[in-house]
Amino acid sequence: MSKWIDRFNSHALTGVWANLIQLIQDKSLDEGVTEDAVEDIARLRKVIYYLNGIYESIDPEVTPFNHLTNLQKNSQNCINEINAYKGNKNPGHLTNANNYADSIVIQFQQIPASVNAASTENIKKSVSAYSETIGSYISKYKNETKESVENLFKRIEDLNGEILIKEKKLIDLTSQIKSVEQTIQQQTTEFNTQYQASEKVRADKFEKELADYSTQSEDNIEKYTNKTDEEFKSLSVKAGKIIEVLTNLQDDASKVYGVTINTLQAGAYSSYANNEEKVANRYRLYASFLMLLGVGFLILPEVKLILENGNYNFEWVKVIGRIPLSLVVFVPAFYFARESGKHRSNEITNRRRQHILTTLDPYIELMKPENAEDLRVHVAKTIFSESLPTGESKDNETGNILSQLANLAKQIKEN
Repeated sequence: MSKWIDRFNSHALTGVWANLIQLIQDKSLDEGVTEDAVEDIARLRKVIYYLNGIYESIDPEVTPFNHLTNLQKNSQNCINEINAYKGNKNPGHLTNANNYADSIVIQFQQIPASVNAASTENIKKSVSAYSETIGSYISKYKNETKESVENLFKRIEDLNGEILIKEKKLIDLTSQIKSVEQTIQQQTTEFNTQYQASEKVRADKFEKELADYSTQSEDNIEKYTNKTDEEFKSLSVKAGKIIEVLTNLQDDASKVYGVTINTLQAGAYSSYANNEEKVANRYRLYASFLMLLGVGFLILPEVKLILENGNYNFEWVKVIGRIPLSLVVFVPAFYFARESGKHRSNEITNRRRQHILTTLDPYIELMKPENAEDLRVHVAKTIFSESLPTGESKDNETGNILSQLANLAKQIKEN
């Protein structure tokens, strides 16, 4: 055996082609196929059997091996598409497999053994494979059609039997309906006769009762009209008295409400005044403490020297040197004094408003209503138009004090 034959037998195409032939012969490809899929399978079998005749007549010693690799790749792709179709029954895989089969046909035409493809036996095998595939599908379709027709005839026979039974029942039902119609017609006639008689009796009774009711209604209307007039007069008198009482109560309530509002406002102003008094006292305490502290910075050192030394000589230079320290303390003292004055002024204003509101009501009660209202308006304008002190005079006083202290220090320094 030559090395070309050994090389051909050991080539991957040998195993792949055997798998392709075995896969094409698998009968499971024909299960659950559609008409288009049957044509694709039949054509694929025809092509593969046709090419198998060429494959079996290959002479390895006159065949270029570089074509075998391409044949092996396309054959493997064809196998993959057929297996994919077996897995999901997608007809697109059969279309792809036929495309790869076309490529295999072209590649087989390029080897010398392709001249044997036209042999009678090879053509017979390929045509038989195509015919068997189509015939198998036709036989299967014929059997299914025959079975469906037999089932249809059987169903028709069953329906005919049921129709005969239904027709018999329909005849019986028609007889019953005629009997019921006669009964209904008879009962309708009797009902009309009884209804007309009852309607006549009811109409006579209604006319009599209506006449009695009309007479009684006229008597009741006249009776209740007189009684209503008397009750309305009595009710008018009572309503007038009630309105008078309510008017007096409204006046009393207005007075009580006014007194209550004034009392609440007076209480609020009293609270404001108390708060201002506390703040003013606090600022006054701070100012007093700082002023005493500033004076102490000027006087205490001299007093200490007097107590320690019997012979005391007053030194103006040292005293002047302590003045800036005293001024540092006097400035916040003057600020606290000014703030204390502001809050004291606010306290006095709120006390005045409280006094006016608490003493206003007794005088208003003694006045005429129009004069009392004018007095209320005037008091309201007076109270709410008051402005708090701006503190400008206090600022001027503070400036004057600081100016005087500066002038005093300047004169002492010149002396």
